[in-house]
Amino acid sequence: MLHPDTNGIDRRGEASPGVSGISRRGLLQTAAIASLTRPVAAPAQSDKPSLRDELLLAPDIRYFNAANIGPTFRAVVTAQQRGTMEFHNNPSREFREKYPAMATRLRARLAARLNARPEEIALVRNASEANTVVLRGLDLRAGDRIILTEHNHQSTMDTWRLRAEREGLDLKIVPTPISARSPQEVVDAIAAAITPRTRAIFLSHMTNVTGLVYPVAAISELSRRQGFWLHVDGAQSFGWMKIDLTALGCDSYSGSTHKWLMGPLEGGVLYVRRDRLDDLHPLMLSHGYWLTDSKDLETAQKFEILGQRDDPKLDAINATLDLMDGIGEAAIETRVRALATEMRGILAKVPGARLIGTADPALSGPVIGLAFEGRDVLAMRSRLWREGRVATASAMANNQPLIRFSPHLYNSIDEMHLAAELLARS
Repeated sequence: MLHPDTNGIDRRGEASPGVSGISRRGLLQTAAIASLTRPVAAPAQSDKPSLRDELLLAPDIRYFNAANIGPTFRAVVTAQQRGTMEFHNNPSREFREKYPAMATRLRARLAARLNARPEEIALVRNASEANTVVLRGLDLRAGDRIILTEHNHQSTMDTWRLRAEREGLDLKIVPTPISARSPQEVVDAIAAAITPRTRAIFLSHMTNVTGLVYPVAAISELSRRQGFWLHVDGAQSFGWMKIDLTALGCDSYSGSTHKWLMGPLEGGVLYVRRDRLDDLHPLMLSHGYWLTDSKDLETAQKFEILGQRDDPKLDAINATLDLMDGIGEAAIETRVRALATEMRGILAKVPGARLIGTADPALSGPVIGLAFEGRDVLAMRSRLWREGRVATASAMANNQPLIRFSPHLYNSIDEMHLAAELLARS
């Protein structure tokens, strides 16, 4: 892990061995990024470069849509471009022999970050692919019950509906308690849907609609006691939240690199608990480009044998982790939670605005839904973009249209106030 006080250089003055394809100058940028650990309300320090300066994001865009795509670092794009050029300059098998070893190191690095074991980690293309691997890999029979939460990602909902229609499965969609007052209320809603035929629960760690954070550890206790599978879609938690998969206790977990981790597109991770690997079948078995030993098919690597991969993506993911580790997972989560709290307070003062979501901090993450009764929220979103280059998203909760904000490390308080002022004038 890189630490801010080392500026990305180890004590011998050499580039850290975890870095792949980043210049020394790129590593020195970590010191600037580490300044993000200042309190949210602290004044800007004009003598230090900001995180925003390290991104490719255009300076006139106020970006509040990390729940969809997180803008990435210049150093990450540079690493991927360099790796791609090197790959196509020499696509020989001899040159490509380095990639399986890189993949092995990356699995170990991700496992350490998630408090898992390397053999429990598969490198996939995004969270949707990881979710589908689990969805399609479970052994099920007609009449088996699958519990879904209302705010699962649409790809998960639609793929489960397709499988249920073909195989006669019983899908139970549990409403997401938007204004939940306690974690127990959320757990009880799921427990009420469990029957003797329940075989799996699929839920989003944090919903992409209102930012509700499900109490996964408590739900895991239900699944362990009754023996069904718990899959957690971590697309909205991986990157900003410090994840401990051993403590969460779920059977499988997915994540993407292009959202809150602020990494490259089409990078993802799938975790499957070691004692559950034999209960899940892979989608396909193509040539094992990153496979170094046939025995690895007994690990989570069997879920990533999906044909030719974008091998230089490994460079880009490592570059992202170098930079994010330079800030520190705990510092990132503290900062993001503080920014979300600040933005909720600012948006709550907009005339006619109503925050949609829970007030319980234990159940709340950095996705903020804002409703306006009797107002055209699409037109309001359009005005945000047209007049202030404020990028947001649309969402629906209880059939009510919302403007969705998802602030991240690079957002400023001034940007939040600008968004509120534009909404007030709409």
